[in-house]
Amino acid sequence: MNDRILSIPNILTLARIFITPFIVYAIIEHQAVLALILMGIAGLTDMLDGAIARYFNQRSRVGAFMDPLADKLMLLSTIVTLYFIQEIPAFVFLAVVFRDLVILVGALAYELVTRKLEMTPTISSKITTFLQIMLVLVVLADMAWGIPDLLMQSMIWTTFALTCISGAQYMIVWMRKAVTAEEN
Repeated sequence: MNDRILSIPNILTLARIFITPFIVYAIIEHQAVLALILMGIAGLTDMLDGAIARYFNQRSRVGAFMDPLADKLMLLSTIVTLYFIQEIPAFVFLAVVFRDLVILVGALAYELVTRKLEMTPTISSKITTFLQIMLVLVVLADMAWGIPDLLMQSMIWTTFALTCISGAQYMIVWMRKAVTAEEN
């Protein structure tokens, strides 16, 4: 781990943060194709930043915190926007928001108590993030061209289920970490 801020992976993460308001604007303006293109670019930056960081040994503490925050910003912004224009059901919206609150509150509490926070996403968390991105893409594709209802419902329910499982897993992880830190 190094502390280099302006590395290629961190620049890609910053690009994802920069693109997010444009995605939201495109969604609000019902420019689904533009939103899809921008989401595709953002998704590509998400894949590339981690791959480049690992391959070229450019991992940094800044990147370890910025990358999940950029993901949260992009996903929460798009899912909230899609909910408010009535393209995503309330239960998915609430599951995503609740899960991210669990992660945020757990991380903040752990950091305040231990001063030893390390951001290490779980496999279910990575799958959930992927599914949430795919859900946004499928909803945007539906807005643009229409897609079969079975595909839409499958994405909604699969994303909802994995979001709930991941949220529960984070609650268990944070409780275990708190108990372990308290014992030490």
